[in-house]
Amino acid sequence: MTLVLGMVFVFGLVLAANFVTAAQKPQLNKLFDLFLILINLPIFFIGALLLAFPADLLSALMQGSSLPALNWPAAGWTLTGMGLWGVLVSLQPVRQGLGRITPLNADLPMHTLALVLSGFLVGNTIFSLTQGGLEELAATAVSASIFDILLMQALFVGVAVLGIGLYIRRTPQDARQRLGLTRPTLQQLLTGIGWILVLVVLQALGGALWTLIDSSQAKLVENISGELLGNIDTFGEWLLLALATGLGEELLFRGALQPVFGLGFTALLFAFAHVQYGLTPVTLVVFVIGIVLGLIRRKHGTAVSIFVHSGYNFALGMISLLAMQYANTLP
Repeated sequence: MTLVLGMVFVFGLVLAANFVTAAQKPQLNKLFDLFLILINLPIFFIGALLLAFPADLLSALMQGSSLPALNWPAAGWTLTGMGLWGVLVSLQPVRQGLGRITPLNADLPMHTLALVLSGFLVGNTIFSLTQGGLEELAATAVSASIFDILLMQALFVGVAVLGIGLYIRRTPQDARQRLGLTRPTLQQLLTGIGWILVLVVLQALGGALWTLIDSSQAKLVENISGELLGNIDTFGEWLLLALATGLGEELLFRGALQPVFGLGFTALLFAFAHVQYGLTPVTLVVFVIGIVLGLIRRKHGTAVSIFVHSGYNFALGMISLLAMQYANTLP
C-alpha cells in the first residue's frame, strides 16, 4: 500500500511537471519551482527537529508505538539532506550551475523534478543503510515474488514514458527517439553478446576479489540477494525477471534520465537504486556496469542496452540455478 501511494504521488508530480513544461510559460515554471520548495521544506525541518532532540528522548517517546526503533541521528541527517537538496535544486541559479557540467536544462520543470526525485532515491537508500546496515537488511529481507518484480519494473516503465511526455509533449515517434529506441542491427546484437560476457566476467572478478578482502561481508550480501530472490527458482521465472528488469531499468535510467543527467550521474543513481548490496565493493561493480550500459546506449541505442542488461541478468540467473542444482546433488 505504501508503494502504491508513493507511486501515485510520483506520477502526479510527473504529470504536473509535463503540463507545466508543455505550457512554456516562465511564470508557471517559477510557481512550479515554488511548489517543489514547499514540498521539500517540511522534509528539511523534520530532519532538523530530529537532530535537535536527544536520541534517547525520541526513543522514549516512541516506546509502545508500532513503529520500529530508529537510528534517530542518521534519520535526521538523511531527511535534512534530502530536504536541502530538494530546495536547492528547485532554485534556478543552482540548476544553471549544474547545467554547466551535465546536459540538464535549468528552464525545464521536468528536469527540475528529475533532480528532486533523484534526491528522494538517494535519500531512501541512505536511510535504509543507516538503520542497522547490512545486518539489518539481512534480518528484514523479504523474498519478492515474480509479480512484485514485474510491478516495480512496470512502474519504472511508466515513470520513464510519462516523464518524457508521451501524448503530452511528444508523439509516439518523438518519444521513441527521445528514449533512444531504434531497431538494433545484427552486428549490434552480436556486439551486445560480447558485452554480456564481459559484464558476467566483471561480476565474477569483483565477487572473487571481495571474497578475498572480506569473505564474511561478501557472504552476507550473497545471503541478502538469495533471500530477496528466493522465490525465483525456475528457468521461466528468471527469463521473465531478466526481460522485465532489463526493460524497466534501461528505459528509466539510460532512456529517460541519461540525456538529462549525463553518463556519470546516471550510473551513480543506478548504483544507489540497488540498495540490497549496501555501500560495498559490489556497489562499485554496479556503478561500472551502469557506465558500460550508458556507453552502449550512447553508441548503439537503448534497445541494445536493454538487450545487454537482460542478457546479463539472465546469465547470472542461470549460473545461480546451476549452482543450486549442483548443491542439491551433493550428499
